[in-house]
Amino acid sequence: MDGAARGAYRDALFSGVPIYTTRLVRERTFSFPTRDQVRSPADAAAVLAEYFADRDREEFVVVFLDTANTLTGLHVASVGGLAASIVEPRQVFKAAVLANAAAILVAHQHPSGNPEPSREDVAVTRQLVEAGKVMGIPVHDHLIITDRGEDGRPSYTSLAERGLV
Repeated sequence: MDGAARGAYRDALFSGVPIYTTRLVRERTFSFPTRDQVRSPADAAAVLAEYFADRDREEFVVVFLDTANTLTGLHVASVGGLAASIVEPRQVFKAAVLANAAAILVAHQHPSGNPEPSREDVAVTRQLVEAGKVMGIPVHDHLIITDRGEDGRPSYTSLAERGLV
């Protein structure tokens, strides 16, 4: 088949099939207190407490990390109500792939002030860890953040510290 015939065949074969392009677009920026390496759950919690401050609904965010564990971006994967936020692994990893993340950590806040993980939090964490293994994008932690405590530091629970990541 010559080039013209091959082109006509291809056009006939694929006529009506949409062709998509996906782009990652920066919506806005947020001034994090540091762009240093995230070396511990406390480092991540300190950064994310600033982001979550004054939010009255649960937000589930994905934090993109490079190979040196430096924060490179943040994606809001889900916004919920007062008590829950539904997150799908495909949304988490779609954003991570587009951002060229070497690894991620995920976090959400509990506006109630209770940093204890729910059964759903643990189940989502397990799903994300397994999906991360398949995708080659490790999930370093899942943090649950609440308001700052009396000492000025955020109150948080690290599911990695509890052995769930």
